[in-house]
Amino acid sequence: NQRVSWLIPTEIQQTMLIISIRTRYLDDQINSVLRQERNTDQQQLVIVGAGLDARVFRMQSLLNSTGTTTFEIDFPNMLVAKREIFAASGFSYKDIMSKERGYTVRHVESDLTVPNLWREELIRQGFDPSQRTVWLIEGFTGYLTNPELDIFLKTLTKLSAQSSVLLSTWIESDSPTKTSMHRSFANDPSSIVEPFGWSEIDVQSVHSAGDRMGRKGGSDHFTMSCHEKKM
Repeated sequence: NQRVSWLIPTEIQQTMLIISIRTRYLDDQINSVLRQERNTDQQQLVIVGAGLDARVFRMQSLLNSTGTTTFEIDFPNMLVAKREIFAASGFSYKDIMSKERGYTVRHVESDLTVPNLWREELIRQGFDPSQRTVWLIEGFTGYLTNPELDIFLKTLTKLSAQSSVLLSTWIESDSPTKTSMHRSFANDPSSIVEPFGWSEIDVQSVHSAGDRMGRKGGSDHFTMSCHEKKM
């Protein structure tokens, strides 16, 4: 809104633009992938480092109509706080995590830097490695060290049936907005995930995706990718 944009610092406006383009891109990819005709009526969506991601509410109609069970993974305290925050805003997890709803949303409370821990907890919550899965890794990869990222991708790949899809976001090494918290970078996401058996479907910068959406001014230093497991 141009009438209030002057109240918001330029760098914050840029961050908001990047996040809005990234969110739209990933939403479109999830919608497209889950609506594809497959030989199974059951699918899984795993939101890694879920934080305050609201897709289980925003995309509830899509997830229900495509028979998708959603798993949100994050630290225990984060998921407890999330349920409280959403409930206070009128969005109750009790409704969508109930037995009557078939437990279509499940919380996986774990530390993603400990592979055996989060893998075992994910399976304990009902994740089925034989089912097609859409993995959503948004705003996460850059906070892992390169060894941690390799182990994470190796673990994730072992849990992925053929035709599973990996949706990821990446920060480039020359990004002017990188911070001391960013520990790994990717100028070419495919070169990182393809050795694990993932084939490129689409890779775009936030800038190019924004141009397609009519949202000018996105960054070339943030990349979004979609890969499918072929092996």
